[in-house]
Amino acid sequence: MEYKFQVALSFAGEDRAYVEKVAELLKAHGITVFYDRFEQVDLWGKDLGIHFDYIYRRQSQYFIPFISQHYKEKIWTQYEVRTAIARAIENKEEYILPVKLDDTELDGIRSTIGHLDIRNMSPEELASNIIKKLGAEPNIPLPEKNEPKGNVYLSTYIQYSEYQGITSLNIGVTVTNTINGHRYFNGPYFTLSKPLLGNADSFHMVEPMQPIAFPKKMEYGEQYQVMYELKRGFIEQLRPFKGQAVTLSALVSTTVGEKFSSNSINIDDFFTMDKKNGR
Repeated sequence: MEYKFQVALSFAGEDRAYVEKVAELLKAHGITVFYDRFEQVDLWGKDLGIHFDYIYRRQSQYFIPFISQHYKEKIWTQYEVRTAIARAIENKEEYILPVKLDDTELDGIRSTIGHLDIRNMSPEELASNIIKKLGAEPNIPLPEKNEPKGNVYLSTYIQYSEYQGITSLNIGVTVTNTINGHRYFNGPYFTLSKPLLGNADSFHMVEPMQPIAFPKKMEYGEQYQVMYELKRGFIEQLRPFKGQAVTLSALVSTTVGEKFSSNSINIDDFFTMDKKNGR
């Protein structure tokens, strides 16, 4: 069946700022979307009750309600969602794609229907998910979101042998998922407070002591730790910065653009430990 709109967006006015961003992203990607401000001239003079019923029942492939307490309290949104529920019952098809801005439940939309919790989801991420649902390939740049420190912890370790004493200097990155939901975390990279070469202040360590496959899926509260041995050559590269209060930090991102930074370690600590190691 041919539809005029691939998606129809239903929302309360209080939630318009978020929804409008999603609508604009979808439109820019070539998705036909029913969003009231895109249809102002067409809606002018029409009996909106009859017209919306026709759009939701006959002209839209998917109906996306942005569920919130505001949504539940509005007369128009209640009318829209009842129309959508009637269409879903008549056609017995996957049609309603709920997204939730809070924990509000709506009569008629069973809790067993899969939904997206968008409280921690950017408009760009939601638009990408809608495009994927439509079977297209999204090409929407996701913004990098700087999050508070606390998810990533950087630490130094000494590997000690009873017979050989200190045998190596290691650096460890511990990452904890503190987001309410699962995420796919990428491997860490590192940054210096002063460029190492030219303008380059960031780099990867490519040989972890125990390999981990990235991106790594982690549920809320889960952790991963990755360890790297600080080779003598690397420490020597940092020697020109000794005594200059230069620091090293770890950065970790998720596949949806969230970015987390660790605490900082003064590189002078490496030389102190290296001296104890007798190297």
